[in-house]
Amino acid sequence: MSRLALAPDLDVEALAAAFAVRRRLRIPGVLAPDSAEAVTAAMEAFNGWSLAVNAGGEQFELPLKDGRAADPGKQSWIDGARLDAADGRMQYLYDTRRMLVENEAGTPIDIVGEVPVFLNSEPFLDFVRKVTGDPRIALVDAQGTRYRTGQVLTTHDDNLAEKGRLYAYVLSLTREWYADWGGVLIFPGEDGHIDQGFVPSFNGLNLFAVPMAHAVTQVATFAARDRFSITGWLRTG
Repeated sequence: MSRLALAPDLDVEALAAAFAVRRRLRIPGVLAPDSAEAVTAAMEAFNGWSLAVNAGGEQFELPLKDGRAADPGKQSWIDGARLDAADGRMQYLYDTRRMLVENEAGTPIDIVGEVPVFLNSEPFLDFVRKVTGDPRIALVDAQGTRYRTGQVLTTHDDNLAEKGRLYAYVLSLTREWYADWGGVLIFPGEDGHIDQGFVPSFNGLNLFAVPMAHAVTQVATFAARDRFSITGWLRTG
């Protein structure tokens, strides 16, 4: 059982009406304040990240320590990772963490390990079913993400039929962020311009239907902190 909880004052009917307009929505203050603070603090303190790379024809995941390759001999892999502007396929550079409850010794890691339990609990599943109007939602998967300077996720639509993805979500756990720091979840329009964008925030849930084109803009060199979130999909059984 998770210690995490939704905020008690969410207006589900109003959220459902707003979601129905564009099939996407930013929900501020989604978690109870103590839950949001505990998960965010644990994400900020965590030092077991891996760098996920799919860029310039290279694809790998590399454990990090203090932001650099845990194996110093592989730091050159990170330094050489570059996106290919001519490649129209999805590319990315960002830090990831698996949602493990315990480490290999069976010791609890931190409260972030409880997030998948919370996301698959009846209170959360009932909430997202009502907001989306979709009773097919049966499970939620999750990964922790950290975007640092220069990291980015290019445009894609998440559409993999065999995965049963109904909706994508981003639980934003980022303090005091500004739009010009980048890291913005954007939705390109049919005319090539940005139709809408969700700036990283503290304790906000971004929710949108699959398939839907979206990207995360590159984090600026002058961004004063990292962009933290927990992301995944609401799926069929």
